[in-house]
Amino acid sequence: MPPYLHTLAHAKAKFFSIRPAASLLLILSSAVLFGCSSTPQQSNTTKLPSISKAGSVLPERSNDQIEALLEAEFTLQREGPSQAFPSFYKLVEKTQDKQLAERLLHIAMASHNNANIETSTDLLIAIDPISEQAYSLKLQMLLQANRTEDALALLTKALDNKVSIHFLPLYIDKNIRNSDLLNTIASTLKKLPDNYHQNLFIKASNARIQFSNGNYQASINITKPLLANKNVPDKEPLYLLQAYSQDQLGNRESAILSLETGLNQFPTSTRLLTPLLEFLVQAGEIENAAKKYQTLPLKQSDHIQAGITFSNLLISTGHPESALSVLEKLPSNKYGLDNQVAYLMATALADTGKKDQAIQEMQNVSGILNSHATTQVALWLYDEGKQDQINKMVLKRTPREQIPEVISAICRLHEEKHHNDLSLALLTDALTAYPHSDALRYRKALLEDSMGNWQNTITELKHLLSKKPQDAQYLNALGYTLLTRSNKINEAMHYITQAYHQDPKDPAIIDSLGWGFFLQGQLTNASFYLKKAWDTLQDAEIGAHYGEVLWQQEKHSQAAFIWTTALRENPNNTLLLETVKRLSPSLLDKTQTHH
Repeated sequence: MPPYLHTLAHAKAKFFSIRPAASLLLILSSAVLFGCSSTPQQSNTTKLPSISKAGSVLPERSNDQIEALLEAEFTLQREGPSQAFPSFYKLVEKTQDKQLAERLLHIAMASHNNANIETSTDLLIAIDPISEQAYSLKLQMLLQANRTEDALALLTKALDNKVSIHFLPLYIDKNIRNSDLLNTIASTLKKLPDNYHQNLFIKASNARIQFSNGNYQASINITKPLLANKNVPDKEPLYLLQAYSQDQLGNRESAILSLETGLNQFPTSTRLLTPLLEFLVQAGEIENAAKKYQTLPLKQSDHIQAGITFSNLLISTGHPESALSVLEKLPSNKYGLDNQVAYLMATALADTGKKDQAIQEMQNVSGILNSHATTQVALWLYDEGKQDQINKMVLKRTPREQIPEVISAICRLHEEKHHNDLSLALLTDALTAYPHSDALRYRKALLEDSMGNWQNTITELKHLLSKKPQDAQYLNALGYTLLTRSNKINEAMHYITQAYHQDPKDPAIIDSLGWGFFLQGQLTNASFYLKKAWDTLQDAEIGAHYGEVLWQQEKHSQAAFIWTTALRENPNNTLLLETVKRLSPSLLDKTQTHH
């Protein structure tokens, strides 16, 4: 779907929650500067209005026209908007019916075809020269195509016909990170004659363009008169734009004053409150910020959402006690945000040194934050030296659908903390409860090998292969384990060769194949495949293997180069260090001296 269709489709979405950040996209939160487009909100699959809605699109038509309309409708339902567009276009062109022309525009949008969109907007403008939705959609399409002259002509026509272009600031908001598009818009606006620049929406658009280009003072110079103009119907976004411009220029006090002035006019605006709280906290005015938050007459749902944002800001800036004070005063009915509140409450408690209370509070968190909460509790239990409690907590808290992801994350934590025993115990218990989880069984197989229990690795991998005999990952893991842990080289090469046939581009499999040839004494084949693996992925173990083959071929300088390269990226890899120490210990001395 072209980006301008998204803009038109969501033109009525006026109010959004925002997060503080010094970027125009977050400042404006995709809000319209002076109002919203009259175009109905669309989903990704554009809903087309029914011909019978509110009567009939064609109240009184000849039999031929009714027959043509029914045929077009049938084509639309049977073959879709692209096929139906020509029939509808002919009908609109013949009847010059405005309602049917608007329906044609919806069909064009649903077809996602620029030619259809341009044709339908031209026809609607010809029928209704002041159709805002037609001007909006066509202008955005022209700008997207970098057709500046056509965009200029259309914009001029809209302004001459007194068409409101309140959609233009919204379009800029939606595409504020698209520098090429903003340059096109800026170029188009620059070509407008001076008298058109008195239009409020042109000024609002220019203010945004100036801000996005880093011309903050120029943005302020445009915004300030707009705020003073009584004819500007919606000044809330302008206060945001001015405040962020002032802040970017280092005028924090002026920015705070702008937001406070805006809140005097819009006392229930969370969009103004959020950056004001951020600026006050950053200025060290914690009590003032708390007072502003507590005294504004927000709706209860907005009060809770603002409290969550405020407390998160306080925690992130090192004020957990103040965050606790905010969270504790929230009403009992949290409008479905209980988990977010509990998560922040636990975090604030932990930051004040109350880890036991934090752990207890965090275990109340569920829903989409459940896995994050579980990981955080595990970290705190490690901090408290209570890591033996982690596995039971994890299995108790984690729903079935999250088991593979959460168990893997906690296993990584255990292994990073050098508690492979706890990782293995967790995997064993999880597989007892969920024996069909291939992901957990595979992880357990690899862990068993790293702990020296390679016979268990073989057992687990063969179990996995009994379910998925063509799985390249399982085949390679089994083959490589046999290759490095036993003397069953031929059996190992059987599995590795099968894996290679399944996935000949996987560098890990290519490495296994090359190393197998090396152990069989086939140095030429070994060098060929290991070079191929190294060229694909400069991994430490591949480098160790490839360097050793080169060394055995008496290509010592090439081997040293490969090892040096691998050590530069992976200086602590066990296999790499062991290989270099065994074959060329002086290289390690040189490498360490260099570092």
